[in-house]
Amino acid sequence: MKRLLNIGSINIDYVYRVPHFLRAGETLEAAHRDIFMGGKGLNQSIAAARSGLAVTHLGVIGRDGQFLSDFMKDSGIDTRFLTIDETNPSGHTVIQVTPDGENAILYFAGTNHAIDQEVILKAFKSLDEGDFVLLQNEVNNVGFALENAKKQNLHTVFNPAPYSPEVLNYPLHLVDALIVNETEAQGILATNSDNEEFLLNELRKRFPQALLFLTLGANGMVCDLPVEGGRRFFFKAFRVNAVDTTGAGDTFVGYAMKAIMVFLTQQDIEKFKALIEEAMLAAAISVTRCGAVPSIPPFEEVVQFKQMKV
Repeated sequence: MKRLLNIGSINIDYVYRVPHFLRAGETLEAAHRDIFMGGKGLNQSIAAARSGLAVTHLGVIGRDGQFLSDFMKDSGIDTRFLTIDETNPSGHTVIQVTPDGENAILYFAGTNHAIDQEVILKAFKSLDEGDFVLLQNEVNNVGFALENAKKQNLHTVFNPAPYSPEVLNYPLHLVDALIVNETEAQGILATNSDNEEFLLNELRKRFPQALLFLTLGANGMVCDLPVEGGRRFFFKAFRVNAVDTTGAGDTFVGYAMKAIMVFLTQQDIEKFKALIEEAMLAAAISVTRCGAVPSIPPFEEVVQFKQMKV
């Protein structure tokens, strides 16, 4: 199996239990507060590592985030390209979670916007041709990373979350696999349509070479393969008692990397579909627990859950 380099954000998550999302001008008492490790990058690296992949993480934390680095090392993640900024705070989020498990997130980038181009190039040189680079939109130098990854003949996977107009300035034609939700797809396509078929058709026109994923939350996920004649598959979301949806999308992305690797290196569609099913199961398990990182299941638990669902 190929190696995965994740150039991603690392955050400290402050999670507040609230009766409803805070409204303008409102002061609301939270019922409970938890502090978790998070950030899309860290979440996805942990999920990928727990799925069984060999993962290297490139990112920046502040002195307040040393425990994040220690945890990643203990999780089997290669952190040699994880640097510490002695003067700035780590990225962090303030997350509101309602009784029905929905969340609203306020994000402060902090050191996640301090990733150095030289470190990126050094990390790329440590990889072999055909290895994989995963990126999200919570860090800086995304465009630089995409351009130079392709120069090194690396496979590129991009999850443009959280979406911002800056995404349109990235060299998206260099992306081999694109993972978006409806909001991110709408932003890329400059449309208000929420018709999944329309969104996928337009994404296919825009990115003829890319493996496409459109995640639909509780309604599942649709995948469109860049093969002759086209192949499109729908994967249902497994019904569970949702407690907290924070990190569910990241769990899916991390686990889905195994499937993406299989498709882009072997073109094995049946194995790809089976691995995506496992990624959907992992995401379903994650929403039954609180927090982002603590909710990500190990592979053995996904296998057990799969056997229960058969």
